[in-house]
Amino acid sequence: MNCALFRTLLCILLGAGPAQSIQAAEQGKAVPKRGGTFRVSFPSDLRSLDPAIAYDNVSVPLCKMQFRGLLNFDDGVNLVPDQAKDWSISPDGRTYTFHLRPGVRFGHGRPVEAADYVFTFERMLDAKLASPGQTFFLGIRGAAEFVAGKATHVIGLKAPDPETFIVELVEPQFTFRYVLAMTFAGVVPREVVQREGANFQYHLVGTGPYQLAQWKRGVRWQLVRNPHYTGADGNVDGIDIMIGADSTTATMMLERGEIDLVLASPADAMRFQRDPARRDWLLPVDTASMDYLFMNTEMKPFDDIRVRQAVRHAVNKERLVKLTGGFSTVARGIVPPALSWTNNLLPLNEYDPPKARALLQEAGFPDGLKTELSYIVTTPVFARLAEAVQQDLREAGIDAELKPLAGTTFIVKASSRRQIPFGIWGWFQDYPDPSNFLDVLFNGERITETDCHNAAFYNNPAVNRLFHAAATNMDAQVRTKLLKEAEAHILQDAPGVPLVCEQYPVLLNPRVRGNLGHPVWLLRYESVWLDP
Repeated sequence: MNCALFRTLLCILLGAGPAQSIQAAEQGKAVPKRGGTFRVSFPSDLRSLDPAIAYDNVSVPLCKMQFRGLLNFDDGVNLVPDQAKDWSISPDGRTYTFHLRPGVRFGHGRPVEAADYVFTFERMLDAKLASPGQTFFLGIRGAAEFVAGKATHVIGLKAPDPETFIVELVEPQFTFRYVLAMTFAGVVPREVVQREGANFQYHLVGTGPYQLAQWKRGVRWQLVRNPHYTGADGNVDGIDIMIGADSTTATMMLERGEIDLVLASPADAMRFQRDPARRDWLLPVDTASMDYLFMNTEMKPFDDIRVRQAVRHAVNKERLVKLTGGFSTVARGIVPPALSWTNNLLPLNEYDPPKARALLQEAGFPDGLKTELSYIVTTPVFARLAEAVQQDLREAGIDAELKPLAGTTFIVKASSRRQIPFGIWGWFQDYPDPSNFLDVLFNGERITETDCHNAAFYNNPAVNRLFHAAATNMDAQVRTKLLKEAEAHILQDAPGVPLVCEQYPVLLNPRVRGNLGHPVWLLRYESVWLDP
């Protein structure tokens, strides 16, 4: 997920970000209790909790409480069946077959049928809906023709009987299994959607542990138990989401015991961290995200690998972690450690200012060079990183003038060819696979004139071949080897410099228990319970 877009939405909504597990020392001893209302505060409203529309890390965890699909993740990043009894992939990697778990019902009581999954996927692919999830499912056989209006149904989606759902792909795609676990694939009842049309977002019906009771735009969301849910999670009786309180007001309400969860501002996170009496109220969350410098390889001076490598050796990442208040870890590589990824091919320590100056001299800049460093002005962490990187670059002989831009302006320019030579951006995982960072951000075959995620416009044919081989190889060990080799090549060519992997601080009422955080979903509200 475009981390600039993700974080822009997040900052508008919250001012900071998401969360992990709670009061760790007591978790193994306490028995979860059912009941009570979990109270959350957001400064601004959500766009929608329709699973075909919701696509930011504030909305997705709430969407997941109401909509479930065939697959899910365990406490880590391993796939497990959710509402599929079992599933299999054909030897050629093109056909996925699911048998539905019996007894699964929608919130209005009707049993789920395979035809509902066919309907759900076609609805999400329908160009008229403009779902941000559409691109993830274009590998299904017949999806492209359906999107283009050349077919009335997707031929690769089949429901031979009510309990069997089959998906056929155009070519093998290892990561499609992760796509099937995204909330976009959360099943919806076809007759309700057909009846409500665009008003479905106000009459949401899914198969998760909770269902929508009330949405008063700009004021409140209220979720209550789904009486037909038969899964294991869902401890609280309801979730009340208050809309409109700023960070200061919400934090005061938390301290008075009126709210259970606030997504903290950096200032409040630091204040609670430094207060021994309130330190346990703060929960930092490790996320599968990476903030990085990109250097446009099609623009001077960054078309010279020596200049890019000089930047790589000029940045002190350890200092950057301190400047984030400690709510981050060093990004040694492009793939964040939250994905359980260890790449022994990567260098251990790149910070070397004398080497950076020597590389600049070798590139023809004995007296240093001048450039501009762009970033999103409304993203506080980007601003802090930009100022620190500017200082580091100055020590190596690079004078980088800071160029703060509005979020939309930055995103349009950074994803368009030859617009921004040097900038700070970030990426947040769509699904927990290394290719979602490596292939998406650095595959030269994905370069487009506009709307390009490859902001460095980096194009190395050898790396592209590694990506293609990994994308179509169904052997997990083989593709991991290919992706690690690609990552090492990219870091050597230095189209980007990974900086930090952020943590997002959450403030919690002491009565909140349970494993709230998750490396994929960030917040699992349905897992919390309240200790009176």
